[in-house]
Amino acid sequence: MQLWQQSMIFLARNKAVKNFMQNRATMSELAMRFVGGKDVFEAVEKSRVLQSQGRKASLFYLGEYVEDLSIINQTVSALKAIIRNLAASKLDVHISVDPTQIGYQIDADICRDNAFEIGKEIKKVTTVEKGTSKNFLMLDMEDSSVTEATLRLYEALTEASLPAALTLQAYLYRTENDLQKIVRKGGAVRLVKGAFAEGKDVAFTNRSTIDGNFMKLAAVMLSDEARQKGFYPIFATHDDTLIDKIIELAGKQGWDKKEYEFEMLYGIRVELQEKLIQNGEQLRLYLPFGTDWWSYAVRRVGESPKNAKFLVRALVAS
Repeated sequence: MQLWQQSMIFLARNKAVKNFMQNRATMSELAMRFVGGKDVFEAVEKSRVLQSQGRKASLFYLGEYVEDLSIINQTVSALKAIIRNLAASKLDVHISVDPTQIGYQIDADICRDNAFEIGKEIKKVTTVEKGTSKNFLMLDMEDSSVTEATLRLYEALTEASLPAALTLQAYLYRTENDLQKIVRKGGAVRLVKGAFAEGKDVAFTNRSTIDGNFMKLAAVMLSDEARQKGFYPIFATHDDTLIDKIIELAGKQGWDKKEYEFEMLYGIRVELQEKLIQNGEQLRLYLPFGTDWWSYAVRRVGESPKNAKFLVRALVAS
């Protein structure tokens, strides 16, 4: 599985293939499977549709590892526009951002300034109440070379009383310690397994071990201390076995279904999404939008070989 992921990550970052695929006149079936629209307006409309189906959204403007300042500025402008549109539509203002898409590749200070600008925009258009707000600048977690910088950025945002949340990866050894610190401060965390092919020096590489650590961390997120501190847990997984265990644990610990949520990727496990909604669980979908779709879509293929058919069709059609 790790070899498959590494192959897809290589393909996702191949600039020649990426440019060729994205320069086509229309989005391929691969893109449409996992992407919510090409611009702000399509993304907001998709969010409205999802809301009517019982699904909330966390919007992500496509683009990563960006070194062009003009593209970075375009990204920040698009995010501010989506924030205003979501607030006007009375939808959750929940924005996911990669540090490397808002300036970290150039300079950490540029990244920080842009994150603060986005956070201030969210705070300006929403009412933020600790422990109950669903309006966040959600910092995505990228490969391990960016982990420490992303944690520092999250700390800076929360210290400035800006509405920020953080993604943590269950396969990293360090995550338990990082999570404990955030729980004690009553923050908000989206827990994922981890989508990058990290080495044994920093991460668990065995699937069953990763799953076990995911549940260990979930127990911390659903602990009595977490509730008392106003911590907000978000469990991002498509693993129905883990989901069932988390629901059971939350019930035993006395958590109301409104006090935590599950998150899944748009276009993945639709039948499981429906099951969660019917069970009264809160569900949010990670909803990417924009035209820089290749890297994101191919990584989704890397996470599950079952999605390879969409990649093959896109390549054949090209």
